[in-house]
Amino acid sequence: MSLDWLITQVNQSFGNWSEMAGYLASVLVFLTFWMKTIVPLRMLAIASNIAFIVYGLTAGLMPVLLLHAILLPLNIWRTTQQINLFRRVRHASTARAKVDALLPFMTLKSHPRDTVLFLKDDAAHKIFLLHTGQVLVPEIGKYLQPGTLFGEIGIFMLDQKRMASAVCSEDCEIYEIDHDDILQLCLQDPAFGMFLTKLIVARMSENLKQSEDRRYLAASEF
Repeated sequence: MSLDWLITQVNQSFGNWSEMAGYLASVLVFLTFWMKTIVPLRMLAIASNIAFIVYGLTAGLMPVLLLHAILLPLNIWRTTQQINLFRRVRHASTARAKVDALLPFMTLKSHPRDTVLFLKDDAAHKIFLLHTGQVLVPEIGKYLQPGTLFGEIGIFMLDQKRMASAVCSEDCEIYEIDHDDILQLCLQDPAFGMFLTKLIVARMSENLKQSEDRRYLAASEF
């Protein structure tokens, strides 16, 4: 059974459907230029591929048929990639998984008690992950516990300066990663970039609330 025979049978069965499929495919391609988001655009591209395959098959246009037979699985693959990416970004608040994903890119270092990791207004070149021990943020009197990611805000400040200090209140083991590696990870994995964004916003909101609480307590003493 040859392709020519199949095309002949299709034409006999569907008559002018070939022309209709061609018009439909053209309309779908036109609509892709109106799409502003990638997934709807890809979905329309998939639909146009199918329409062009039907058109190429019924009209006996082999170049059109072969082109869209190749483009169809490619568009399906790209669409699946985008959907999976959006799902990862949507679930980027699963902090533990994202922090654990950092570990292969980090270096573990030991620091004795009273080690100053950085001071307020220092240049921010690294992000830290506390493995063991405790770290004090003296400006707000907060003790960071193991598993806490810190130092991330300064990395993304315009002047790239630390907003507070960090001092080891006991012997600590701390993972660290450089600024350039963090930026590379954000570019490679948008879900990680979204996680960092949420973490920074949450951290700044928490710091603002603590600052307001301290002002309220100070005012209530008078």
